[in-house]
Amino acid sequence: MKKYLIALWLIILACTSLPIRAATGPFVEVASGVPTAEDLQADARAAADLGGAVLLVFVSDRCGYCEIVLNEFLIPMSRNTDYTQRIIMRRIVTNSDRPLRNFRGEPLTHRRFAQGIGVRMTPVVQMFNIKGLLLGKPLVGLSTIDYYGHFLDQTIDRALELDRASRPENKTIATRTTLQH
Repeated sequence: MKKYLIALWLIILACTSLPIRAATGPFVEVASGVPTAEDLQADARAAADLGGAVLLVFVSDRCGYCEIVLNEFLIPMSRNTDYTQRIIMRRIVTNSDRPLRNFRGEPLTHRRFAQGIGVRMTPVVQMFNIKGLLLGKPLVGLSTIDYYGHFLDQTIDRALELDRASRPENKTIATRTTLQH
């Protein structure tokens, strides 16, 4: 009888802890994590100050793959100066009506922003330049954990290369070099 009471007590205890997890969700804002986007125009200015770009990760509530991408890759990256000195990372919750200012400063919601740029599944990582233009191809889904870090680094590096190549000061240098030869 004692075993059954202990088992029942453990089940009750487990069930009472479930609403806490569900209420907080998998994307509780933490100081050392990837902040939820609020003002992409301000984020673009911060990226401009770095000479970098904006990384947006599109997630949805109760998405196990999103949780893995955040916890195993993006949150550790957000603590690494190799990344924080080059990119501004923000999170967009695709099934949320949380307010957001887009890259032009216009008010909308996370859901409307994601729909407007064609994000249909999660997780998705997209890089944007300081004007809000997409840099390179998005990284969609989580195919394999073993190679995801490599694919993520490639996405970031290619985006930053595209961004540097598109800047006016680099086009001027390339033109001058071409004219000299």
